[in-house]
Amino acid sequence: MRFAKAAIAAILVFLFQLIVVGRFAVAGAAPDIMTILVVVLVLDMDPVLAVVTGFFLGFLQDLGNASFLGMNALAKCLVAWGVARTGGGLVPESVPFRAALVFAASIVNDIVVLVVTTGFDVPLILVSFFRYSLLSALYAAAVGAVVFVLQGEIAGRMVRAGGRR
Repeated sequence: MRFAKAAIAAILVFLFQLIVVGRFAVAGAAPDIMTILVVVLVLDMDPVLAVVTGFFLGFLQDLGNASFLGMNALAKCLVAWGVARTGGGLVPESVPFRAALVFAASIVNDIVVLVVTTGFDVPLILVSFFRYSLLSALYAAAVGAVVFVLQGEIAGRMVRAGGRR
């Protein structure tokens, strides 16, 4: 059941990223909501499921650019593994901390993508990082904070209405 929920969420997030998110870009930077989903899956479900979902999302993302096939799959897997290793069971339930985790995950994801796409060209990596990656990570952290607040509100309502989750 968890795998089915994660697969449905992954497909919906992938379609939302493709169709909607680009329209809300700020100064050319848009949040990577697939990274947010990977962080949510690691923190609230199963880290292994998050790595598998991250690979699946990254692979779908890579299908749009076959010359770097596997790059986003690797980045999302590394993000899921890293969040699970650093935050597994030790992450406070606070929204700001989780948003900071989304920020860090977005930075790691972008560094992997920049290193591969620029062919290790350090000046180009630095320019792209400071021009797009930081703003995109801040944007993703803000969106992630909204997602975590909504997630908490929905979980609270479900507990109050039924007496259990």
